[in-house]
Amino acid sequence: MDIQQLRAFREVARRHSFSGAAKALFVSQPAVSRQISSLEAEIGMPLFVRMGNHIVLTDPGRKLLVYAEEVLQTLEQAARTLQNLQDLRHGMVTVAADAYLSKYFLPRFAGEFNRRYPGLQLRVLTYPQDKLPEILADGRADLAYFCGEPGENVLLTQEQICLERLCFVAPGPIGSDIAANLKKYTPFIYPPDVGSLTKGYLKVLPQDITQEGLPIVIESLEGIKTAIISGTGCSILPENLIRVEMDHGYLHATSVGLSCPVIMTYPKDARLAHPVLLFMGVIRKHSNS
Repeated sequence: MDIQQLRAFREVARRHSFSGAAKALFVSQPAVSRQISSLEAEIGMPLFVRMGNHIVLTDPGRKLLVYAEEVLQTLEQAARTLQNLQDLRHGMVTVAADAYLSKYFLPRFAGEFNRRYPGLQLRVLTYPQDKLPEILADGRADLAYFCGEPGENVLLTQEQICLERLCFVAPGPIGSDIAANLKKYTPFIYPPDVGSLTKGYLKVLPQDITQEGLPIVIESLEGIKTAIISGTGCSILPENLIRVEMDHGYLHATSVGLSCPVIMTYPKDARLAHPVLLFMGVIRKHSNS
């Protein structure tokens, strides 16, 4: 008895139909009939009996089905395991994200992913948030990330990974009183508009702090961070942007009570490749650390 015979036998037993088994196996019905006849001849006992238009297992057939299921499931599991090992040697994970996350969020996980799975390649692409569904649909990326509330899209699975917090940032020690911090570290440098990430920060500023007649205008988050490190002004910036500088004492920060969800998204009902699932695992485990 061989694997093809057992597969044909299992499908006929499951579907109670030779034609149904043939469709499932992508072979002709006579081919399935030959496999079953050959198996019955080898065993020396019938495996099926016809009852009208219905096909049912004989007692020997029921006993054989238990072993056939076990053998085939073991082989299928072995094939999946070997394919996963092959994927780990040659796989690639492509992720797309908005400009902020592709620069300051996703790179945080690149080292951990590489240490765990050195045979895999990680590609991080930058696209506007409104283009991300198209990028996923075209297959140009396996996963996409953006800051903001998940929108309505029946074709995508959207999962909140963490919250990106906004912080008041200054070059020296600060307290919890935002007005006092602003006075101490003037001028305030307004962060540029980066969509959902910076919406709402005006709520925490005193009304006399406006964008009119500013002494310093810097149209990049990175540029504002550099200015503050050099001792110029203060601002409100995302925590991940300043994480390293905070750890080294170059910047001081306090939460302003505002945050923005970081969303991971991918095509609904998609069969994600094993390397993609591994990257998702790294993100889920370390995104709040």
